[in-house]
Amino acid sequence: MTKARDLANGGFGLVLIKPSSVVNGTDNGKGTVSFSAASSVSLNDVFSTTYTNYRILLKASQSAAEWLSMRMRVSSADATTSAYNYVAIRGNTTDSFTGTATMGYISLHTTGHANKRMSIDVFNPFDAANTFVVSTGLTVTPTVGLMSWEHQVATSYTGFTLLSLSGATITGSVSVYGYNN
Repeated sequence: MTKARDLANGGFGLVLIKPSSVVNGTDNGKGTVSFSAASSVSLNDVFSTTYTNYRILLKASQSAAEWLSMRMRVSSADATTSAYNYVAIRGNTTDSFTGTATMGYISLHTTGHANKRMSIDVFNPFDAANTFVVSTGLTVTPTVGLMSWEHQVATSYTGFTLLSLSGATITGSVSVYGYNN
């Protein structure tokens, strides 16, 4: 049932966004990007003034047990400076990690490197201000992880890159949704 408040704001829920271009992946024509044995995958022009916050849904497997990471992107180039301040908590242990890196971690390094499922919320990426990201996920082990990071460069980002560390490849699919205001 559609409510009056949903019609008043032009719609409701999450809206699937189609990237303008993809590097190392294939868009299905609607916005879901598939990739196979890629060292990285980049989605361009998914963040804009249309939405303030975004949700990324990711299904991935890695060729080795390794951290899965994300970099912010603008003008088809990744932000690679050591400006990603992160904190991570592994749910089935007392492990926690903090630090600064050249990428933001979205999935824990675990022995179960297949069948990762993640929900990644990105807050204000298009604003020329710090970008905040929260990722929750589950791996086959099972291991639940909560990752959070802040990119401390006041830049307006339009896309992102997913990558594995240490040469591991990734296979899976990713979709980006805008939160309808």
